[in-house]
Amino acid sequence: MQLAQQTSVPEVERDTPAQEVLEGVSSLIRAVRCVEHRHLWPDAGLRRADASVLKILARDGEQRGGEIAVKLGVDASVVSRQVSALVADGLVSRRPDPADARVSLVALSATGRERLEALYANYTLQLRAALTDWDDEQMAAAADALHRVAGAITYVAESDRRVNPSTGD
Repeated sequence: MQLAQQTSVPEVERDTPAQEVLEGVSSLIRAVRCVEHRHLWPDAGLRRADASVLKILARDGEQRGGEIAVKLGVDASVVSRQVSALVADGLVSRRPDPADARVSLVALSATGRERLEALYANYTLQLRAALTDWDDEQMAAAADALHRVAGAITYVAESDRRVNPSTGD
């Protein structure tokens, strides 16, 4: 591990490469949120959390709210409230699960799919405009690196969740 000679906080060693990745990810998140607030969300009629639920349904199909919550890493009550709002907006439908009538299955509606597709089409336009000097190979390499970083962080976070804090098992 390469450590920088100087640190921003006295007596704390800094892992420069890891810190640079963290700074890059933070900058990317800020940039994406800026684009969302200025160009995307006002026209889409969706909140970021709504788009996350719709994306899971588009990718994985009809499922229980609890499954969506696990995929988002949030409590089932959070998804339950989101789904209620999305049903009211006509973006998803909910029906009793034939295997267990106490549970509902959530599915993406045609309107929800249209809104999600429009949102991602706008994202794509914004990204292409920002990266006009990048060719497809450079974009693919960047996408691969971003997916690897996200996958590694997710893997460690999930591993930490499986460890019992009281016993370390």
